[in-house]
Amino acid sequence: MSRSQTFMIFFSVLLSVFGLLQVYLVLSYRSWVRRAFAPEYFRDRWKSGVWVLIAGNVLFLLSFASRGFGWYSIPAIRYGIIYPAGFFFSSIILAFVITFLKDVVRLPVIAVRHAVEILRRLGNVDSTTTGGLPEIPDEGRRRFLRIAGVTTIATYVGMPVLASIVSARDYKVNRIPLYFKNLPTGLQGLTIAQLSDLHAGVYMSTEHLLEIFEITNSLHPLLTVVTGDFVDSNDDEIRAVYDTIPTLKADYGVWGCLGNHDHFATAEKVNAAMVERKIIMLNNEHRTLAVNGEEIDFIGVDDFGGGKRNFARPELAFDGLRKDSFKILLTHRPDFFDVARKANIDLSLAGHTHGGQVGFDIGPIKLNPVYLVHKYPMGLFVEEEEQLYVNVGVGMVGAAIRLVRPEVSLFTLNKA
Repeated sequence: MSRSQTFMIFFSVLLSVFGLLQVYLVLSYRSWVRRAFAPEYFRDRWKSGVWVLIAGNVLFLLSFASRGFGWYSIPAIRYGIIYPAGFFFSSIILAFVITFLKDVVRLPVIAVRHAVEILRRLGNVDSTTTGGLPEIPDEGRRRFLRIAGVTTIATYVGMPVLASIVSARDYKVNRIPLYFKNLPTGLQGLTIAQLSDLHAGVYMSTEHLLEIFEITNSLHPLLTVVTGDFVDSNDDEIRAVYDTIPTLKADYGVWGCLGNHDHFATAEKVNAAMVERKIIMLNNEHRTLAVNGEEIDFIGVDDFGGGKRNFARPELAFDGLRKDSFKILLTHRPDFFDVARKANIDLSLAGHTHGGQVGFDIGPIKLNPVYLVHKYPMGLFVEEEEQLYVNVGVGMVGAAIRLVRPEVSLFTLNKA
């Protein structure tokens, strides 16, 4: 299947799902307008909401065309089409999640209300004596519904914008000590910085990349790795990384592997550009690095997707590995950890998940869909002697919104 066919299938599925979400929201909006406004205002209010959705969907489609033709670099296109379309997409997703949760919570109330209504009709009892609600809200209730509805809609629109301003560029440095029983003495205290999911393109400019690289350099890592998704979706985005990545400095070099979005562009071109910039790219191969008289086997695999999109070749990457060496694996997708464990890889570094990008914790409660989608969503995982760290990345995909703060990781290796 060609790249254009793959894109068309993806685009068709995306539009279908996005359309169904909007149908659900339109029905909820229609119900709110009917209850919150007097009947003579229903038609005008209903039409205004529909026109807003039509305008948003036009922007959404234009944003795909703008990306496809490489127009996203034009400021007027970026700020007039792509960013508003991204906020529209985020608002629809957020609105669906909140509305769906609200409807789930209200299900018992609705069930009781219908049960009361059935009993009222069977017994021919007036609703005021049974607790049933009147069908036509009085003006006081309508006023309350209008205020509550407008506040909710403002939240849908405002939260993506606020989140992109507050947290999308609020880079967090996570310092993580790691402990291994078999760590060679000479590797004690070795520091490794990890970046992931740069997604150079619409939401990641050269200025943003330079800021991220300067933060990473300020940590003075002995070694830096980039675990995939150098670009977002096309070859035009390679230039931003090509121009800025020489800024990254580390005593033992900068190492990398490819991610799925690098294949949405031309993976060979992404890889060649990084190699030209002296990045040590590991694509289904391994290399040995000497540090303080000790040796580390560094392994890298290409994107571990599904079906024909699976470019990982562990049989090539692991071929010739020494049995007793200390091994560090670079993989874009964390699911490869299950394969790495069978090969006794001591440390796997991955990205891909973005930590869900949109999600937050309330105490012990994690309101983040990433935990439903990924086996290894974010952070450190320890399985017997093998360890995996999933970096939430620094870039954004789909929309310019991040509630999960972008991350630069700094690991320190220690003898357990």
